[in-house]
Amino acid sequence: MATQKSSDTDELEEFATGLATDMARRFPPASESRTDPGAVHQLKVILEGLSARAVRYHEQHKLGVYKKAKLGNVFKWKLKEFGYSTAFVEKATKELVTRLAVK
Repeated sequence: MATQKSSDTDELEEFATGLATDMARRFPPASESRTDPGAVHQLKVILEGLSARAVRYHEQHKLGVYKKAKLGNVFKWKLKEFGYSTAFVEKATKELVTRLAVK
């Protein structure tokens, strides 16, 4: 049973890392300083897409409160590792976790 839980957690961490990696690929930390309407729209679309993927993952894996929190924390720390500012990381993580909490 312990190995099942461990593999579930590993899979969850891999998924959250993938979300953060996708964010970094599509909207690199250097783009954070952009305030033009195109960048704002691009970020909104990316975050909506990542959140939708997280919701689908939740629906497929029936995440409880703790696993939702784990997903959010892994996503948050990976964004920090990629070099995003604290404000950006907080905003992106809040949007993702809020969408998960509603489902």
